[in-house]
Amino acid sequence: RRARRRARARAVARRHRARASSFAALTTFVTLARAMRSRVATRVALARASARATTRARRPRAVDFRDDDRRSYGEWGVDGIAQNSLAMHAMSGAWESDARRAWREVGVDSETRVTRLLILGNRHRKDEVGEIFRDHHAIATMCEALERFCGEGVRAGEVFHKCPEAALVCVDAAKIQRALVNVRAALPMKEVCLGRVVERAPRCLLAAGDADAMKGLGDATRALAAAMDVSLDDERLRAVVESTAEVLFEEPGAIQRAIDEMKPLNDGLHHPSLADFVVEYAEALVVPYIRQTLAQTLAMRRSYRV
Repeated sequence: RRARRRARARAVARRHRARASSFAALTTFVTLARAMRSRVATRVALARASARATTRARRPRAVDFRDDDRRSYGEWGVDGIAQNSLAMHAMSGAWESDARRAWREVGVDSETRVTRLLILGNRHRKDEVGEIFRDHHAIATMCEALERFCGEGVRAGEVFHKCPEAALVCVDAAKIQRALVNVRAALPMKEVCLGRVVERAPRCLLAAGDADAMKGLGDATRALAAAMDVSLDDERLRAVVESTAEVLFEEPGAIQRAIDEMKPLNDGLHHPSLADFVVEYAEALVVPYIRQTLAQTLAMRRSYRV
């Protein structure tokens, strides 16, 4: 009996050990399977991410026109009214109606232009320019000073629409007087309308305190006169400077290259002289696209003759 009991106990022990080893093997297998599955999933995720990155790199980049809008229209973007509607809750305040009335009184009739000027007074703008554009007294003061020292023909709304930072100069009568004196002294011409120059290129007010910038205005004027083959007192030079004052901020070499590109165009469009042609298309001096358009027009005219 004892032998049978011992044999039965040994058989039970063997069965327990077999079950335990089987369970351990199964546990090990499941752990290895899970680890393998995790490793495979990681590799698949990395492969998919790499494929997405490669596809994104090969995909042609979409054209972002926001830079063009900033370059063309400044801080308000291409549509001031649309931007205003998106942030109307941030702009509305007691100052808005007074500022709108102030801009209307100085001759800003366009609703879009008024809205863009109001955007410059947005309360999220914490600098001095924002403070000026939120104060209707400051708006009236700087517009009055600009018209008093530049002449009644200057459009104040146009000046501050093109260069809002000009308000920092115009809000102080002493500053704007010094700036206009420096700009006038830098232009080597006997007669020129400062109001037209400031309206076309308001940033000259900001550069008035920089001696190098003022020297650049004189150099650009002399280079333009030499390229047009006219004297500094010629009316045609004055007309170009007053209508396209941005040319004063171009390098002399760039002015000469622009004139050289316009010479063959004058030969086909039959103006009395190169200077007359430059007066007619003065904006082409600072906008290469206009020169390209004129060249295309001339090429089409010649093709029609053939």
